[in-house]
Amino acid sequence: MITVPHSSDNPEKIKLIIESAQKRFGVFGLMKTTMREIASDLNMSKGLLYYYFPDKEHLYIAVIEKEQNEFLKILEDNIDNNPDPEENLKDYVNLRMSYFKSLLNLNRLSFDASTEIKSIMGDVWIKFRNKEIEIIKKVIKKGANKGIFNVSAVDKSAELFVDLLKGLRNMEINKKRIFFIDDIEYDTLSTKSNDFVEIFIKGLKYN
Repeated sequence: MITVPHSSDNPEKIKLIIESAQKRFGVFGLMKTTMREIASDLNMSKGLLYYYFPDKEHLYIAVIEKEQNEFLKILEDNIDNNPDPEENLKDYVNLRMSYFKSLLNLNRLSFDASTEIKSIMGDVWIKFRNKEIEIIKKVIKKGANKGIFNVSAVDKSAELFVDLLKGLRNMEINKKRIFFIDDIEYDTLSTKSNDFVEIFIKGLKYN
Protein backbone atom coordinates (compact mmCIF):
# COMPACT_ATOMS: atom_id res chain seq x y z
CA MET A 1 0.00 0.00 0.00
CA ILE A 2 1.21 3.47 -0.83
CA THR A 3 2.41 5.56 2.11
CA VAL A 4 0.33 8.72 2.49
CA PRO A 5 2.21 11.56 4.20
CA HIS A 6 0.40 12.94 7.27
CA SER A 7 -2.37 10.35 6.87
CA SER A 8 -2.80 10.19 10.65
CA ASP A 9 -3.56 13.93 10.80
CA ASN A 10 -7.03 13.68 9.30
CA PRO A 11 -8.08 10.28 7.88
CA GLU A 12 -11.50 11.63 6.89
CA LYS A 13 -9.89 14.34 4.78
CA ILE A 14 -7.65 11.72 3.13
CA LYS A 15 -10.76 9.71 2.31
CA LEU A 16 -12.49 12.74 0.77
CA ILE A 17 -9.43 13.62 -1.31
CA ILE A 18 -9.17 10.10 -2.71
CA GLU A 19 -12.90 9.94 -3.49
CA SER A 20 -12.83 13.31 -5.24
CA ALA A 21 -9.73 12.37 -7.25
CA GLN A 22 -11.40 9.09 -8.19
CA LYS A 23 -14.31 10.97 -9.77
CA ARG A 24 -12.08 13.32 -11.74
CA PHE A 25 -9.70 10.57 -12.91
CA GLY A 26 -12.77 8.60 -13.97
CA VAL A 27 -13.92 11.42 -16.25
CA PHE A 28 -10.64 12.82 -17.56
CA GLY A 29 -8.02 10.13 -16.84
CA LEU A 30 -4.64 10.57 -15.19
CA MET A 31 -2.87 12.55 -17.90
CA LYS A 32 -5.54 15.27 -18.28
CA THR A 33 -6.19 15.79 -14.58
CA THR A 34 -4.29 18.34 -12.50
CA MET A 35 -3.81 18.72 -8.77
CA ARG A 36 -5.23 22.25 -9.04
CA GLU A 37 -8.50 20.84 -10.42
CA ILE A 38 -8.74 18.23 -7.66
CA ALA A 39 -8.09 20.89 -5.02
CA SER A 40 -10.76 23.11 -6.60
CA ASP A 41 -13.29 20.27 -6.51
CA LEU A 42 -12.66 20.02 -2.77
CA ASN A 43 -12.63 23.80 -2.14
CA MET A 44 -9.14 23.22 -0.82
CA SER A 45 -5.89 25.05 -1.45
CA LYS A 46 -3.41 23.30 -3.71
CA GLY A 47 -0.81 23.64 -0.95
CA LEU A 48 -2.99 21.69 1.47
CA LEU A 49 -3.54 18.97 -1.13
CA TYR A 50 0.23 18.67 -1.56
CA TYR A 51 0.53 18.41 2.23
CA TYR A 52 -1.24 15.05 2.03
CA PHE A 53 -0.01 13.87 -1.39
CA PRO A 54 3.40 14.90 -2.79
CA ASP A 55 2.23 14.67 -6.42
CA LYS A 56 -0.57 13.59 -8.73
CA GLU A 57 0.99 10.15 -9.29
CA HIS A 58 0.87 9.20 -5.61
CA LEU A 59 -2.75 10.32 -5.38
CA TYR A 60 -3.54 8.30 -8.48
CA ILE A 61 -2.00 5.17 -6.96
CA ALA A 62 -4.04 5.71 -3.78
CA VAL A 63 -7.19 5.78 -5.93
CA ILE A 64 -6.16 2.60 -7.76
CA GLU A 65 -5.50 0.83 -4.46
CA LYS A 66 -8.91 1.94 -3.17
CA GLU A 67 -10.61 0.40 -6.20
CA GLN A 68 -8.55 -2.77 -5.91
CA ASN A 69 -9.45 -3.22 -2.25
CA GLU A 70 -13.14 -2.64 -2.97
CA PHE A 71 -13.05 -5.25 -5.75
CA LEU A 72 -11.24 -7.81 -3.58
CA LYS A 73 -13.72 -7.28 -0.73
CA ILE A 74 -16.69 -7.85 -3.04
CA LEU A 75 -14.99 -10.92 -4.50
CA GLU A 76 -14.17 -12.46 -1.12
CA ASP A 77 -17.68 -11.81 0.21
CA ASN A 78 -19.17 -13.42 -2.89
CA ILE A 79 -17.00 -16.51 -2.47
CA ASP A 80 -17.73 -16.80 1.25
CA ASN A 81 -21.48 -16.54 0.66
CA ASN A 82 -21.67 -18.97 -2.27
CA PRO A 83 -20.68 -22.62 -1.61
CA ASP A 84 -20.48 -23.53 -5.32
CA PRO A 85 -16.83 -23.26 -6.55
CA GLU A 86 -17.85 -23.35 -10.22
CA GLU A 87 -20.13 -20.36 -9.73
CA ASN A 88 -17.35 -18.68 -7.74
CA LEU A 89 -15.01 -18.84 -10.75
CA LYS A 90 -17.70 -17.66 -13.16
CA ASP A 91 -18.67 -14.80 -10.87
CA TYR A 92 -15.01 -13.89 -10.50
CA VAL A 93 -14.69 -13.48 -14.27
CA ASN A 94 -17.76 -11.23 -14.49
CA LEU A 95 -16.77 -9.17 -11.46
CA ARG A 96 -13.21 -8.88 -12.77
CA MET A 97 -14.47 -7.72 -16.16
CA SER A 98 -16.63 -5.06 -14.54
CA TYR A 99 -13.70 -3.91 -12.44
CA PHE A 100 -11.41 -3.97 -15.50
CA LYS A 101 -13.75 -1.68 -17.42
CA SER A 102 -14.02 0.69 -14.48
CA LEU A 103 -10.26 0.77 -14.10
CA LEU A 104 -9.69 1.43 -17.79
CA ASN A 105 -12.03 4.41 -17.60
CA LEU A 106 -10.18 5.61 -14.54
CA ASN A 107 -6.80 4.94 -16.08
CA ARG A 108 -6.70 6.09 -19.72
CA LEU A 109 -2.95 5.84 -19.28
CA SER A 110 -0.95 6.31 -22.45
CA PHE A 111 1.83 3.93 -23.40
CA ASP A 112 3.95 7.09 -23.51
CA ALA A 113 3.36 7.85 -19.82
CA SER A 114 6.40 8.49 -17.66
CA THR A 115 8.69 5.67 -16.59
CA GLU A 116 8.10 6.67 -12.97
CA ILE A 117 4.35 6.08 -13.00
CA LYS A 118 4.79 2.84 -14.94
CA SER A 119 7.31 1.64 -12.34
CA ILE A 120 4.97 2.50 -9.46
CA MET A 121 2.05 0.83 -11.21
CA GLY A 122 4.15 -2.29 -11.80
CA ASP A 123 4.59 -2.79 -8.06
CA VAL A 124 0.87 -2.22 -7.46
CA TRP A 125 -0.13 -4.76 -10.12
CA ILE A 126 2.23 -7.42 -8.72
CA LYS A 127 0.68 -7.10 -5.26
CA PHE A 128 -2.82 -7.15 -6.71
CA ARG A 129 -2.06 -10.23 -8.84
CA ASN A 130 -0.78 -12.09 -5.78
CA LYS A 131 -3.94 -11.27 -3.84
CA GLU A 132 -6.11 -12.49 -6.73
CA ILE A 133 -4.15 -15.74 -6.93
CA GLU A 134 -4.67 -16.37 -3.22
CA ILE A 135 -8.42 -15.93 -3.62
CA ILE A 136 -8.58 -18.28 -6.63
CA LYS A 137 -6.50 -20.86 -4.73
CA LYS A 138 -9.15 -20.73 -2.01
CA VAL A 139 -11.88 -21.46 -4.58
CA ILE A 140 -9.99 -24.33 -6.21
CA LYS A 141 -9.24 -25.89 -2.82
CA LYS A 142 -12.91 -25.64 -1.95
CA GLY A 143 -13.80 -27.44 -5.16
CA ALA A 144 -11.18 -30.15 -4.50
CA ASN A 145 -12.43 -30.68 -0.95
CA LYS A 146 -15.98 -31.08 -2.23
CA GLY A 147 -14.86 -33.60 -4.84
CA ILE A 148 -15.94 -31.29 -7.67
CA PHE A 149 -12.44 -30.51 -8.94
CA ASN A 150 -9.84 -33.21 -9.53
CA VAL A 151 -6.67 -31.17 -9.13
CA SER A 152 -3.50 -31.57 -7.08
CA ALA A 153 -1.46 -28.58 -8.30
CA VAL A 154 -3.68 -25.93 -6.75
CA ASP A 155 -1.03 -23.18 -6.74
CA LYS A 156 -0.13 -23.63 -10.41
CA SER A 157 -3.78 -23.88 -11.43
CA ALA A 158 -4.64 -20.62 -9.65
CA GLU A 159 -1.68 -18.78 -11.20
CA LEU A 160 -2.57 -20.11 -14.64
CA PHE A 161 -6.20 -19.03 -14.26
CA VAL A 162 -5.33 -15.47 -13.25
CA ASP A 163 -2.54 -15.04 -15.81
CA LEU A 164 -4.48 -16.42 -18.77
CA LEU A 165 -7.35 -14.06 -18.08
CA LYS A 166 -4.87 -11.23 -17.83
CA GLY A 167 -3.47 -12.33 -21.18
CA LEU A 168 -6.89 -12.04 -22.80
CA ARG A 169 -7.29 -8.52 -21.43
CA ASN A 170 -3.82 -7.48 -22.54
CA MET A 171 -4.46 -8.69 -26.09
CA GLU A 172 -7.32 -6.19 -26.32
CA ILE A 173 -5.57 -3.14 -24.88
CA ASN A 174 -2.27 -3.82 -26.67
CA LYS A 175 -4.00 -3.20 -30.00
CA LYS A 176 -3.91 0.56 -29.37
CA ARG A 177 -1.79 3.31 -27.89
CA ILE A 178 -4.03 3.95 -24.91
CA PHE A 179 -5.48 1.69 -22.23
CA PHE A 180 -9.12 2.07 -23.17
CA ILE A 181 -11.69 -0.16 -24.90
CA ASP A 182 -15.15 0.68 -26.19
CA ASP A 183 -18.37 -1.19 -25.40
CA ILE A 184 -18.14 -3.52 -28.41
CA GLU A 185 -14.56 -4.49 -27.55
CA TYR A 186 -15.58 -4.97 -23.92
CA ASP A 187 -18.47 -7.28 -24.88
CA THR A 188 -16.14 -9.33 -27.11
CA LEU A 189 -13.59 -9.64 -24.33
CA SER A 190 -16.30 -10.56 -21.84
CA THR A 191 -17.54 -13.36 -24.12
CA LYS A 192 -14.02 -14.72 -24.59
CA SER A 193 -13.38 -14.60 -20.84
CA ASN A 194 -16.58 -16.49 -20.05
CA ASP A 195 -15.78 -19.08 -22.72
CA PHE A 196 -12.36 -19.48 -21.16
CA VAL A 197 -13.69 -20.09 -17.65
CA GLU A 198 -16.07 -22.80 -18.95
CA ILE A 199 -13.11 -24.61 -20.56
CA PHE A 200 -10.93 -24.10 -17.47
CA ILE A 201 -13.57 -25.56 -15.15
CA LYS A 202 -13.85 -28.66 -17.34
CA GLY A 203 -10.08 -29.03 -17.12
CA LEU A 204 -10.18 -28.85 -13.32
CA LYS A 205 -12.75 -31.61 -13.27
CA TYR A 206 -10.85 -34.02 -15.50
CA ASN A 207 -7.20 -33.54 -14.49
